[in-house]
Amino acid sequence: MPVKQSIKSKQQFDSALALEKSGDIQGALKLYGKSVTTDPSNSHAWNRQMILFRKIRSKEEEVKLIKTAIGEYQSAAQSRQEEWLKENRQKADSTRELASLLGMLEPSGLPKKYDKILEQWQTRLYLLEYRIKNSRKKKKAPK
Repeated sequence: MPVKQSIKSKQQFDSALALEKSGDIQGALKLYGKSVTTDPSNSHAWNRQMILFRKIRSKEEEVKLIKTAIGEYQSAAQSRQEEWLKENRQKADSTRELASLLGMLEPSGLPKKYDKILEQWQTRLYLLEYRIKNSRKKKKAPK
C-alpha cells in the first residue's frame, strides 16, 4: 500500500469521525466508505461503519457490509504479503523450509496469518445472521 493512499484514507477517516460526532451519520457513512475504498486495510473505518449501522438498527446493511469488509480486508492482506514476498525473496527462500517444518505455511506457500479483526467480524456476522434468522416476524394488524 503506497503511503499516499494510507494517509489519504486516514484523513478521510478523521473527517468522517468529525461528522459522526456532529451527528451527521449519513455523511459519516459516505466518508467511511471513501476511506475503505482508498485503503481496504483500514479496519477502523470498517468498524465505525459497522457501529453506525448497528446504531441505526440496520441489520441487513450491516451483514452486507461485514461480508464485504471480510473479503476486501483479506484480499488487501494477501496482496501486502505477496508484495513483501516479491521485495524480500531471498529472506523468504532462506526461511521457507523452517517455516514449513513448524507448520507456519499455508498450502499456497504464504505464511499462515491469525488476524483478530477478521475473527471478530466473522463472529459478529454469525451472530447477526442468527438473530435475523430467528427474529420474531411482525404480525400485520387485521383490518
